[in-house]
Amino acid sequence: MSARAKEVQIHTESMTITVPVGKNPAMILVDPKQGKAKIVPLVEHGETVVKSSQGKIAKVDYRESELF
Repeated sequence: MSARAKEVQIHTESMTITVPVGKNPAMILVDPKQGKAKIVPLVEHGETVVKSSQGKIAKVDYRESELF
């Protein structure tokens, strides 16, 4: 993933995460198969697309546009 996504620690014993609340819209992606969790910001105008491969999160695409 790009540098936009920020890693969040997974507490392996309880399988929980603690998520800080920011001021901008974001989504939390959790992939227990890989043992990873990330906060992914949403684009201002456009789409944030999550792609998977073999049941794992593989990629996040940012499709940005500008209002006219």
